[in-house]
Amino acid sequence: MDSKFAVEKMLEAILGNNVSLDEKNQVMKAINREITEKPFRVAVIGQSGVGKSTTLNAVFGLKNYTSNVAEGTTDIEEKVFEMRDGFSLSIYDMPGIGYDIDKDAEYEKMYAKILPECDVIVYIINAHSKDIGEDCRILRDVVLPVCNTNNIRENLILAFNKIDTIGEMQNPNDPELRWNTVENLPTEKLKSAIKIKLEDLTDKLIDERLVGGEDSIKPHQVVFYSAIYNYNLSAFLKAITVAGNRGWIWTGTVGFEQIGKWSDKKL
Repeated sequence: MDSKFAVEKMLEAILGNNVSLDEKNQVMKAINREITEKPFRVAVIGQSGVGKSTTLNAVFGLKNYTSNVAEGTTDIEEKVFEMRDGFSLSIYDMPGIGYDIDKDAEYEKMYAKILPECDVIVYIINAHSKDIGEDCRILRDVVLPVCNTNNIRENLILAFNKIDTIGEMQNPNDPELRWNTVENLPTEKLKSAIKIKLEDLTDKLIDERLVGGEDSIKPHQVVFYSAIYNYNLSAFLKAITVAGNRGWIWTGTVGFEQIGKWSDKKL
């Protein structure tokens, strides 16, 4: 589907017959300027091995994207990808915090500078992690304060990747705990293991006051998925759509093209 045509159809559905053709044209011109003159900016945060590159490839339709953020770097490169119809996607691949006390102070300054410039902030965590305490600390002490200070908390998405590996981390020798790659679904036993793990993670987020509190994120901003199997990415799409002020622009341009590549089946 032509992305500009998709946006026009969305606009038509929103405005209906209550405005004049001239008013619709003015609105459409303003939207086109938003699409073509300002890249859709995404900051991606996550420790080593969480699957940042795979997530960017799967969710945002980037082909062969590779994260090259080296540990200890103090310069963040903005990578701009030209998509179609004048739409461009800008990626800030942020370094992980928690490896070096001296570097962390520099990183926190970078977070404070870059995150307010972004339309979407994606913090990725391994869903099979035994302990997400350090990620909770970083979110609570660094990321959320920046978001709250700059009134961009709604831009934040907390993304738990690699739900397909939860069973293997529990017992790598049990075939019933491995992902069914033929049907791209968890087995019944794995589904139960995933459900228990996600409940534990959700309880942890609530206990840490990262979800449900006055200055914390909302449940729809937390997504669980498998980037490698394109599984349950519809929750990601929904979170992006409502993020900040421009999430729907990505959905109406590139986002719709991604849906056909994803599995419609959910847990």
